[in-house]
Amino acid sequence: MHLRFSSMFYSTQLVDIFSYEVPNISKDFYSLNNNSIIVYNFNSIFNQDRYFFFCSNTKKVDSLQQHSISSISEIFMAANWLERENSELHGVSFSGKKDLRNLLLQYGDSSFPFQKSFPSVGLKEMFYNPVKDTLVQSQVSLQI
Repeated sequence: MHLRFSSMFYSTQLVDIFSYEVPNISKDFYSLNNNSIIVYNFNSIFNQDRYFFFCSNTKKVDSLQQHSISSISEIFMAANWLERENSELHGVSFSGKKDLRNLLLQYGDSSFPFQKSFPSVGLKEMFYNPVKDTLVQSQVSLQI
């Protein structure tokens, strides 16, 4: 809120929101611990400066770890799509977000392809059948 309405940062615009995963050294590599750092990239039009804000999305509440960060889509309109992209691909959840639809993945898909624990080899392949106008799933077949 201060960044948006203070006199020094008055004409600041949100350029990008991206996140990266901090390496988790544990025995259970496929655990649900998502230690991501969210980076907000702001650009000041008058000062020609860039501001980067780093946030961690892990909060410890009552011995439970919640992975959410407050949404800024009400303050910066550009944050709506950027937050949806990060929540879908990196698994970062934004509290107070109204629009939770997927942008790229199918609805109901709960995998996060940009996480390190995402498998790199799939078990099914999908292709579009233009005759039937449907998506067809089949088992992966290797042709030698």
